[in-house]
Amino acid sequence: MTQSAIESKTQSRGEIRPATADDITAIYNLTLPYVKDEILLPRSVEQITHDIDKTWVYIDDQNILRGTVTLVFFQPDLCEVRALVVDRDYRGYNIGRDLVKSLVDFILQNTTVRPMRLFALTYVPQFFVKSGFTLSNKEKFPEKIYEVCRFCARNTDCREIAVEMTIHES
Repeated sequence: MTQSAIESKTQSRGEIRPATADDITAIYNLTLPYVKDEILLPRSVEQITHDIDKTWVYIDDQNILRGTVTLVFFQPDLCEVRALVVDRDYRGYNIGRDLVKSLVDFILQNTTVRPMRLFALTYVPQFFVKSGFTLSNKEKFPEKIYEVCRFCARNTDCREIAVEMTIHES
């Protein structure tokens, strides 16, 4: 493989921007394969619409939505990386990493509470560890368990791993 082929595989060539109402259907459709494979909880169009102001999208150079992530606050100092999804054909281009970085940048620029705890429940903890998170314990996030996990069909057999990052002053 040539150096340029390696670079093109590791560099994303689109843009990350806040999601808009025009993105709702594309976000919904992007999540469907992950829902079908039981990797992601189903999110209705209404739920996506409700969270649109807390969602970012990756748009490729052909103006196609290839990734999305939502930031959910549970407390002023605790928030979750939720529904991080990258088109399966676009994995390995650092889109997920760039989406998470956008959340951290948003927190640094738009919140004053420090330290801020950012967490995720995931089947791919190694991705988050590479992005600066550490392994954690789900019990540290009772807000998530009470608000979301208790409604999950897998709540008694959850195999997701908790990861967290503490954001201090930049």
